[in-house]
Amino acid sequence: MPGTRNTLIAAGAVAAVAAALVLLPSEEDGPSAAPEPTARERAQATAERMAAADIVDVPVSFTVANRNGSRLPCNSDGEEYTLRGHLTGPADALEQDDPAVTVYQHGQAAGEWFWRLDEPGYHHTEEMALLGHVSLTLDRLGYGGGRPDGLAMCLGSQADMTAQVIEQVRAGDYTLGEAGGSDRVPDEPPAFDTVVLAGHHSGAQIAQITAYSFDGPAAPDALALMAWSGTGVTDRANARFFGGLASCMQGGVPAEAAAGPPDPGGTDAAGYTYVDVGRTSYTRANFRDPATPVAALAAGLQDRTPCGDLGTQVEALATDTRNLHRIEVPVLFAFADADTRVSDGADHAGLFTGAPDTETVTVADAGHYLVLEPGAAELRTALADWLEEQR
Repeated sequence: MPGTRNTLIAAGAVAAVAAALVLLPSEEDGPSAAPEPTARERAQATAERMAAADIVDVPVSFTVANRNGSRLPCNSDGEEYTLRGHLTGPADALEQDDPAVTVYQHGQAAGEWFWRLDEPGYHHTEEMALLGHVSLTLDRLGYGGGRPDGLAMCLGSQADMTAQVIEQVRAGDYTLGEAGGSDRVPDEPPAFDTVVLAGHHSGAQIAQITAYSFDGPAAPDALALMAWSGTGVTDRANARFFGGLASCMQGGVPAEAAAGPPDPGGTDAAGYTYVDVGRTSYTRANFRDPATPVAALAAGLQDRTPCGDLGTQVEALATDTRNLHRIEVPVLFAFADADTRVSDGADHAGLFTGAPDTETVTVADAGHYLVLEPGAAELRTALADWLEEQR
């Protein structure tokens, strides 16, 4: 394949963290540890860091139709919905004549929070802003507030809604909310000349479908695909997938249901399931070290997956195989070398025969949630350099 590059990202951050820990006092050297900050306190600390760095962090919303004009045939309800998220980036970058943005898609079991974890060094869009880049993150349909029936959407309609977001981002046809961070918030929604589409796991699969299904202003200028390989889904991942699918075949449960059997008299929309059942299963599947504070934070935010997305993933694998050669934009692949969910990244990347340029980076000593692992800083640096090349 022309223009193919491969890079191994060493876990330099691991050594740095280990060195720093040597300097920390032991429990015997001082008073007991302070209580863990609350979610509100963490969010406030993030906002203060962004404001100090002149980073704009503004809520945004997009009106989309849950239709399916993609190459993946699957059913959706065709209704209109509002997708909510955040536009985050340096104030200077948003004021450029030809601004660029990266639109991020989260994967299964993780909402927009995946890119916005309130932990210093692990808030992806804050860190990308410090490297000079603008990011758009969203809860895709079936995540966040106001969830419809989990069977109302599918991966094909998720791709269609992504294409609608890209088109609106290019036109500046979306809504800005009340901002935090920098006081240099745009008066009007910025229109972006360059739109890169990035995704993690099933979000990467949605990004692929978007790229080979849509043209013109609804299509991305480049793709960044993280922790996804349609040719290398592991046995461990399949076991969890089919367990979730079995729950979906029984109708699933409401997204916010408590543990135990669903309430037969409940009125909340059903059609949702956990892929990883319980905190232990979730952290072991997604982190190289499930005992880290970041893994514990993520475990408290785990989302149920819409059954419509889960139920169309197998068909999407076959559809991808027939269509990935249609993608004619540069592609960055990012993998974790200790990922228990996907493998064989090189085989997957080899299917992108129409891409003019590809680059692969591998994060050492990282699990599936590679942007929340100690090597994330090196990954962000590689991503930032690659994004500069796409402008």
